[in-house]
Amino acid sequence: MSSSDPNNPYRNDPYGPPPHQRPDPSSEHPLAPPPGPYGSPSGPPGAMPSKVNSSRLIFFIAGGIQAALSVLLMIAFAAAEDRLEDTYGDLGGVDTGAYYTLFVLFLLHAIAGIVLATRFPRGGSGLRIAAIVWSALLILLGIAALPLGLLWIALGIVCVVLLASSESAAWFDRPRT
Repeated sequence: MSSSDPNNPYRNDPYGPPPHQRPDPSSEHPLAPPPGPYGSPSGPPGAMPSKVNSSRLIFFIAGGIQAALSVLLMIAFAAAEDRLEDTYGDLGGVDTGAYYTLFVLFLLHAIAGIVLATRFPRGGSGLRIAAIVWSALLILLGIAALPLGLLWIALGIVCVVLLASSESAAWFDRPRT
């Protein structure tokens, strides 16, 4: 093959090198995120860890069931209050207002759990602490409602263990934008 052959890749181009052209955008690599503080890599926070997601799901389920039961029991108690007083006298020496107060406290606790669960994606160490406190209160409410409260006790213990893990702490303490 001679050097004058136009298909020879080793021949010298008489017109010089081709001008620099912009590369095809489809072949470019995506840009890396800017580095974080102190040279640590930054980037998107990623998906919520499974431990945090499980706790969030428990918060929604326990809060929803507890809210529904609180409202239903309050309605049932109001409907049967006169019959209960006739049958049992003064309902164990406790004023009926105390029962309504207890129902409202259970309802407020349930609403707080649902609100906390909706804020899990935002993170924050204060939210994690509040979630652990809510779980501890769930355990106490389960003790107050024994034997039916065994489920609440188990769910509260599971949430405390999951939220106290280092993986959960890293999720809640991550930098937020």
